[in-house]
This record gives sequence, C-alpha cells and structure tokens, in this order.
Amino acid sequence: MFGKKSNIIGILISAVCLWLVFRKVDWERLGQALQQLQPFYLGCAIAVFFLTFFVRTLRWQVLLNPAQPIAYWRLFSVIFIGYMANNLLPARLGEFVRAYVLSHKAGVRKSTTLATIFIERIFDGLSLLAMLGGLMLLYATNCLSRAQPFPDWVLVTGVLAGVVFVGAFGFVIVLEYAPQVAEHLRRLIAALASPVLAQRLVGILEAFVDGVACLRSVRRLLFVFAASLIVWLIEATTYYLAGAAFNMQLGFDAFLVTMVIVNLGSIAPSAPGYIGTFQAFCITALGWFGVAHETGLAFGLVLNVAENIPVTLLGLMFLLREHLGLGTLLRGNDTGGTQSSDNPRTMDVAR
Repeated sequence: MFGKKSNIIGILISAVCLWLVFRKVDWERLGQALQQLQPFYLGCAIAVFFLTFFVRTLRWQVLLNPAQPIAYWRLFSVIFIGYMANNLLPARLGEFVRAYVLSHKAGVRKSTTLATIFIERIFDGLSLLAMLGGLMLLYATNCLSRAQPFPDWVLVTGVLAGVVFVGAFGFVIVLEYAPQVAEHLRRLIAALASPVLAQRLVGILEAFVDGVACLRSVRRLLFVFAASLIVWLIEATTYYLAGAAFNMQLGFDAFLVTMVIVNLGSIAPSAPGYIGTFQAFCITALGWFGVAHETGLAFGLVLNVAENIPVTLLGLMFLLREHLGLGTLLRGNDTGGTQSSDNPRTMDVAR
C-alpha cells in the first residue's frame, strides 16, 4: 500500500551509500576525528536547528490560512510529529502522517493538507536551487574562492531538479489560475473511473485545489519563498556550527554548499532518517573543500544523529499528547481516514 518496492529501493540505496563511505575508512582517523568533537558548538548547532521549526510552522500556517485558519502552536506539534515519522517510518510517510494528524485534531481534509505540504516542498526545492545558483555565480565571478570546480554531475542535478521543481510550480499555478484545467480533470476522472471511485477522486481533487488557494496572493507567495530561504540559511548555520565542533576551518559558503547538496540529495529514496545518503553527500560536498574522508564522515554521522534524535523524541511526546500511536497512524493512512478527512468538523482555532 505504501510502496513496498520504493521502501526496498530506499533501503538498498542507503546500504550501498553506507558501504561506500565505510569501505575505505581509516578507523583510527575516524576515531581521532570524533575525539575532536566540541560539545559546546554541537549544542549550539542543535539549538539553531530547532529555530527552523518555528519558521516552518509560520510558513505552513500562512499556506493553510486560505483553506482554514489554524492556531500556530497546534501546527507546531504536528510538524514535529511528521518529522518524527519520517525518521522512523519508510517511504517518507511523515508527510501523510502530518495530513492524518491535522485531520484528526483540526478536521482539515487530508488532500488539502497534502496540497500545502506539496507547495512547501516546491518552495524548499526552489530555495535550494536559488542558493546553488547564487553560489555558482559568486564562484564564477571569483567573489568567493573554492578548492576545486563543481563536478559536472552537480550541474546536471541542479538542472534536473530545476525542471522538476519549476514544472511542479507551474502545475499548481495552472491549477489555481486556470480553473478549466481542474474541470477537464474532473470530466476525465468521471469518464475513466467507476461512479463511486470517481466521486472519491473528484473530492480529493477539489480538496487539493482548495489547498493551493494560497497561490492567489502574490504577497503570500513572496512570504513563503522568503521564509523558505530563511529556513535553509538557518539550516546552513547549523552545519557551520557543527563544522566548528570538528574544528573545520572553512567559510560559511562551504557549509551552505554542503547543506544544499545534502538536501537536494535527500530527494533520492533512502532508509528512514536519511541514513547513508546523508553521510555520503556530506563527505562528497566537504571533500571539495579539502576535508578528509574520515572528518566528513564523523561530521555526517554526528550531525545526522544530533538532528534526528531530539526531533524524534519531541515528535513522540507530541504524538502521545494527542493519544495516538505509530500503529494508529499507519492504520489511519492505510484506510484513508475518510470520515475525518471528508467531513471536517469545526474547531476553536484560538486554542
């Protein structure tokens, strides 16, 4: 139901990445790199990392407002639950978990919620690409120095990611500003599907259209894009402080490059928590700036754990507060949660 093949592919990709990063590791040097860890800077990195969730929550609230205004702190806990699920469950189920929990606690249709999350991901991708393009321009004009040129595959990845994210953005813009497209989709669904299935699919489509209603405001679009840039600049600061924890003498731009590459690389399927892929991209990106394999691996291992464990624990705490469990979330997503999804209840948004 949740794409068992993609789960297997993700686990295989993570396994291959782990094999690649560990097969030629010098264990003594890895131990020395880990011994250099300075807890103070790592603690600062974790603290800064948590700031991203405050900005992410505000961004999500702005995206949801046209469909249904919801209090900030109600969304704050749901985001942590979703990230916790991404760290523990396969196939990036955290996005569906966010939709299920918000439906459970606020009555928002899951398709509407997923539409806003889809837009979040589009703006995340566009922001990362904008940063990558800006860095390439600064390097090309010698405004910033670097150890060696970007490999061709980085340029290819940037172009392909650009096609995907710009194409997705174009699709939701057309869906919002050309209502005849949604009408054609409704007719196509009615012609191809059985009456019962068509009714359900049309309902999902309409809820999705409601979710992209946030695109009607240029001011809102600019705010979401600015918030996305802020999120990733804060994330890059986390990388910079984690680098300081390992006494890396690199400029902020090196960690901005690393952050962009790691997060664009996270688009690829992987095991929960991005294990393997996270470390592989950290080593590759930092290697361009002269960082040794073992130091890059230590950085990737520690930062991955430092980001995932606190978020997972907080997410589980918020989940228990909602009187839900992981099994309930899986069953809710598997059954679709039709009652709460298709028949939203009223709520006290100030609570």
